[in-house]
Parts: sequence; C-alpha cells; structure tokens
Amino acid sequence: MYGQSGPGGGRLSGRFPKSSAYLVNLCMVSPSILLMAAILTAPSVAAASSCEVSAVNQPNVDDYIEEHSVENFWDFGGGRDLLSLEMDVFWESTIDNDSASALKIELVPGYRYTFCIKMTPNSDDAPLEPIGDVYLMRGGDWDRYTIDYEMREDGEWMEVDFLPVEWRDTVDWLPYRDVHAYERVSEEEFSVAIDSDGSVWSSLSNALGGSDQEYFLVIDGWDNRRHSDSDAAGGAIDVEVLIDVEERMNIPKFTATLLVGSLPLACLIVPFVLHSKYMQHGKEEVSEEDKEMPYLDNEADAGHI
Repeated sequence: MYGQSGPGGGRLSGRFPKSSAYLVNLCMVSPSILLMAAILTAPSVAAASSCEVSAVNQPNVDDYIEEHSVENFWDFGGGRDLLSLEMDVFWESTIDNDSASALKIELVPGYRYTFCIKMTPNSDDAPLEPIGDVYLMRGGDWDRYTIDYEMREDGEWMEVDFLPVEWRDTVDWLPYRDVHAYERVSEEEFSVAIDSDGSVWSSLSNALGGSDQEYFLVIDGWDNRRHSDSDAAGGAIDVEVLIDVEERMNIPKFTATLLVGSLPLACLIVPFVLHSKYMQHGKEEVSEEDKEMPYLDNEADAGHI
C-alpha cells in the first residue's frame, strides 16, 4: 500500500509520533501549572502564624533595636547604627495619650519578620479603649512623621492633594509599601520580607553614611493626618511587641520572568518545532519501487490482457 507524498518529493511513512504530541502539550500547559503551584505553596503574609518568641531577650539585644519617641522632633536620622536583625526580639513600651513611640530596627533580605503587637490599658492612666495604630515605615518617612506630629496643632498645615500621587511620598510620610498600616486595632499580626538591599541610589546613600535599611515600627496613639486612623485613646496604652525572625530561601528574581515569559515563548517555539518535525518526516528515503505511480502499474497490466 502506497503512502501519501510529502514535501520535497518524499513520502510520509507514518503519523506524527504520540510522544512528540504529548511533549508539545506539556510545554504549553506547564507554565500555567507551575505558576499556580507557586501561588498555592507560597506562604501567606496575611495568615502569619503566632510569634514564638521568649519574653527574655539576649544580652546584646541593644545592638539590634532602639526605641524612639515621636516627641524628639530634632532627632533627624539620630540614634546608633544597628546590626541587621537576625534574632527574635521582645519589646515593651507605654504609649502616652496623644503620643507615639517607635522601635528602630534594620531589616535585611534572607529573613522573614513576623510582628505580633498587643495593646492593653495602662493601670495608672487607663483609656476608654486600648486602641491605636501600627505602622511600619522607613527612616525618611519617620522623619516626616515626626514633623507631622510637631505641626499637628496648626490644622491642615500642608496640603498635598494638588501633587501627583507618585510624588506625594517626597513630602508626606507613607507606610512601607503603602500597605503596612494597621489602624484602629488592639492586636495585630503581620509579616514582611525584604526582597533586596535597595536601588543603586540607596546603595550609594549607604556608602555615604546613609541608613536606607533602617525601619521604624511605630505604635501611634494620636490623631495623625490619615483619615482612617484612630483618635487619641484618652489614656496611656501598654504595648507588647514580639518579633519572630526566621530564615527564608530567596528565589532569584529572574525565575519570575522565566515563569511568566515561558508561555508566550512556548507559543512562538512550538510552531517551529512542529514544522521541523513535519519536514523531517517528509524527507524520509523511499525505495525506487515505491516511487512508481499506481495508475501506471494499472495501465501496464491492462495492456497485457
């Protein structure tokens, strides 16, 4: 039985192999499967586990943390140079009415930091309700935050609505990544992981003596500029903060690019692979006998009858 002629005068001796079809289908669907698996297996920041931190700090904890008060208006960029936070921390403080305190820390890549904050009424000056605000911010935002506190009695001393949204962070304070603001709470848990050491400009700032990696965990007990924050509590609040530090595996940034870009790349590469396979099958060698056309054989037989 004769087969069909293929490109280049050859003949397709068989159908496209099933194994190649399975491989092509796998290449098409594997990026989506890998992306879904990465999302499902990634740890959830919002559903952070409770902090397992001892109430007794290590003797050298002062090398890793430093407490600041919002009332120290002229203390811009002040304080000691801290070590990168690589140990669990237990911190207690009392937030006076219409005031705020912050814990200065240095967060670095390679670790996952889980913060557990609990507020309770102070026995000597109990508020009506132990509710406050929690912010995680960078050093520059902390400086602008203290200015906001100092000018709080001047009303709307600085309007920023006329500025484009992407420029407002140059004059107004913002929580880290615009999301680490937890307002009107008495208990809160959240986690954060630093992805990189910062941009080229931040690296240059660090080389010149800057402190781009310094962060401030702020416990707010006054009515700040944000419309969603809580009012002053009306009394002092005792705050207990646990910081659970655990190492994490950093996945290279280029893996996300490869994962997302693999599907469109597969759409471009697969047609070329299919075409190449088809052409290879069409170039298979056939014998001289198979090259005879069927109707010539029939005419030759009819002439002998």
